[in-house]
Amino acid sequence: MDANHLDRRQLLAALAASTVTPFAAFQAQAQAPSFAGRKLITSGFGGSTMDIIQSAVFSPFDKESGAASTQVPMQSAAALARMKAEAGNPQIDMYQFSGGQEAFAKDEGLSQPLSGVSRLATIPADLKDPDGHWVTWAVIAEGIVYRKDKIQTPPKSYKDFFKPEYKGHIAFPAITNGYGLDFLVMLAKAYGGSEDNIEPGFEALKKIKGETIFRAASDLPTLFGQGDIWIMPYDTGNTFKVQQSGLPVAFATPEEGSPAVFITACVAKGAKNADVANAAIDTMLKPEAQIEIARTMRWTASNPDTKLPSDLAGEVPAVGQLAKLNRTKINSMRAAWTERWNREIAR
Repeated sequence: MDANHLDRRQLLAALAASTVTPFAAFQAQAQAPSFAGRKLITSGFGGSTMDIIQSAVFSPFDKESGAASTQVPMQSAAALARMKAEAGNPQIDMYQFSGGQEAFAKDEGLSQPLSGVSRLATIPADLKDPDGHWVTWAVIAEGIVYRKDKIQTPPKSYKDFFKPEYKGHIAFPAITNGYGLDFLVMLAKAYGGSEDNIEPGFEALKKIKGETIFRAASDLPTLFGQGDIWIMPYDTGNTFKVQQSGLPVAFATPEEGSPAVFITACVAKGAKNADVANAAIDTMLKPEAQIEIARTMRWTASNPDTKLPSDLAGEVPAVGQLAKLNRTKINSMRAAWTERWNREIAR
């Protein structure tokens, strides 16, 4: 007992000599990495987007927690299919979605309620599942992207795609791209329709179906770089990427509104590293992470406690400025609209 007591006195003396108090030492121990040697597997969106998210979110998380995070590149539809295929024995712990697939995952019993995500309570109710199965950690604003050297007056409406002077210089994404689906919906809204009345959208698309149809964001630099494409519907994030490549493009918010695309995260039911996944999601919601995503991706923060620096003012719209589409209705009609699009619009 005396030896133990002496060791304790010596330890306290050493801590005092090094200007570290016993309480500070306890704090340091409490803040030590808690997932050392653990691995986190999450879906990712591929390409440079995945690299940016790794740098802004997962690398800092790994450094703080001791975990080792890996993103597996796959788009949202493929991610949901993978989630279904691995039901009961998930090999991916956490999923990121951008097309509303998180709702399907919950309905089909593929996800589980989030646990220990301390910042979940700060996220507005319309940006998270009421039962806690998923949360929006970033929001993308859609709108109109255009070449400033070809179109001097910024477009104001989705109806501008039908200006005769733009004929032969328009591109729009296929319906298999979520932005292509949203373009259909916003055209319907521009001409008096809605998610419940898509007919005006298809009628509008038929007028420009001879224009360039593309499939992925990776096509944007080539399309704009060749000089023939002047205008297309896309988002703030990819506009920023194209700008960074030196091309004279800009983003315009249509009078019908900029649709909001929720970037969500959820944990697979039965995930082996669910605790690590929940901690990573908490990091996604940190203001520091959300500021970095806004800076490098021009995605909007979902956490209202995030205060963007002045140099980003006007570059990233607030969530309240964005139009929220009826994703439940859109997802329920996705297959039918895709079949019709392939029949009436695709070439």
